[in-house]
Amino acid sequence: DVPDRLTGIQAFKELAPLHSDRPISLVKVDIALPELQSARSSHIKHLLHPLHTVLDDSIGCAIWFAARGRGEDFVTGEQVETPARVLLLGMGIDEQLGGYSRHRTRFAREGHEGLEEELRMELMRISERNLGRDNRIVSDHGVAPRFPFLDEEVVNFLLAAPMSVKCNFSYERGVGEKLLLRLAAHRMGLKLTAREPKRAVQFGSRIAKMEKRKEKGGHVAVRE
Repeated sequence: DVPDRLTGIQAFKELAPLHSDRPISLVKVDIALPELQSARSSHIKHLLHPLHTVLDDSIGCAIWFAARGRGEDFVTGEQVETPARVLLLGMGIDEQLGGYSRHRTRFAREGHEGLEEELRMELMRISERNLGRDNRIVSDHGVAPRFPFLDEEVVNFLLAAPMSVKCNFSYERGVGEKLLLRLAAHRMGLKLTAREPKRAVQFGSRIAKMEKRKEKGGHVAVRE
């Protein structure tokens, strides 16, 4: 099982008992290489346009299959496809709470002032760099994407919060970044999930390894 599958199962086992009055399911999505290549050729590459990097290709493919919601029910083992028409996405929280390794680097080099400048710049450009791509990918399934961490009230609240509350890099990886979110998750009962380190979707899903190409994220994606 790939890393995101394991953390997904862990989160499901923590979340389900906390909301036993709700029908919560975990759908395990397994994709073989021929299906990946077929969907990319027929749908995904057109949805990604004008973006064309290896990074965009990997993220776009992972989100497209996840948004389709077709796979094996974790509890029953049956093949299912989610009827949900709204998908909650976590995009935007790393850019606001110092979730990337580059944020630790910037803080080590320039302190809180440099980190604040980095986060402000990333928040301002997220719609251009990521959200158009993600919206097109998810909407292809007739599903409406929602970005709760980019809600206006959430963004304004986080902008007003002190940097020491948002992240604290004196703590180790898996604790110090996105500290405020981790504390909230821990308080809600997601104690193991709250300590999981940041893992990019293209690596956590292992989709970046499926074709065994020696590429870097910024390279132009050359695909059949």
